[in-house]
Amino acid sequence: MKLNLGTDAEPQMMKINAQLETCKVLEMEQMFKEFKDVFSWTYKYLKGIPPKLTQHIIELDTSILPTH
Repeated sequence: MKLNLGTDAEPQMMKINAQLETCKVLEMEQMFKEFKDVFSWTYKYLKGIPPKLTQHIIELDTSILPTH
């Protein structure tokens, strides 16, 4: 289940377990909205941290051909 903690113009999506009871979903949504300023939603929020440290990169060796 996805919760948008932001706005339609600037969404801040959070995924939670879809099997939670409705009351738990509402509790979690309220808590996440209250503390949404502690999350880094984009790289621009990670001031002082080089993007190379935060980005996941899979380096491929292009000289190796795929096998069947």
